[in-house]
Amino acid sequence: MRKRIEFPLFELMTIIILLFLLVLVALPKFMDIGSEARIKALNAIALNLGSVNRLLYSRAVIKNVQQNTLQSTDILGGEDVGAYLVYGELRAQKEDLKQYIGNNLIDYELEKKENNIRIYFINYKNERCYIDYNQAHQVTSPDGEKVIKKAHSRIKSTGC
Repeated sequence: MRKRIEFPLFELMTIIILLFLLVLVALPKFMDIGSEARIKALNAIALNLGSVNRLLYSRAVIKNVQQNTLQSTDILGGEDVGAYLVYGELRAQKEDLKQYIGNNLIDYELEKKENNIRIYFINYKNERCYIDYNQAHQVTSPDGEKVIKKAHSRIKSTGC
């Protein structure tokens, strides 16, 4: 005859309380996984955009077209055809960005501000989860000198 294992009520309650505490600590971490993934994807897209711009700018410098206000990438040769550069960096237009950041998860929306485009996730369009991409443009410094401001991205991820 087998010996039957019995747990006293105190041990059962202790195990239930420990499991409850484990769930309380672990559940919020698992609930936030989607948000972390979207933030990391935004960071990866922004880094990719920066790398593409550095590569295109260096190739534009080699071809001596980095000062042109609007230049087709066809002059760079190779696979870099069909897009446009502004001062050697990608123009803030949907077609140009799609060519270099070919990602089916994101979409683009032109902003009301000139030289700006907003990049967001197709299935998660949110006013607090996007990348603002500002193309390179010329500004006048306080002393009257014309200066080219480089393209830059700004990530907003407070609502991802």
